[in-house]
Amino acid sequence: MAKTVRLPDREAIIRRMWRLANAGAGDAVRLACFPPEEWQGVDELELDALTEFKRGSNGVVELKFVDRGRLLERLLDTVDHSGEDQVDRFLQAMEGEE
Repeated sequence: MAKTVRLPDREAIIRRMWRLANAGAGDAVRLACFPPEEWQGVDELELDALTEFKRGSNGVVELKFVDRGRLLERLLDTVDHSGEDQVDRFLQAMEGEE
């Protein structure tokens, strides 16, 4: 039997967007400073804003984060009246994918 996934409501989406827009990078930088064999407690790190993590064979580390400016623009659109329609369309599209 397939498990039904409950979609977040508009307020939950707005709160999540706000948290992402304000997420820190400290834990991701800490993670990058240590070799993988020393990554105890990774599950406890705040890495929500981290979108990509690469460590090259030469030791170079590349971190990519959410685009805060774009996220804040989308958040502004969402809390604006016109944004309500966008969130509704997004939620309807998500429901259609199930």
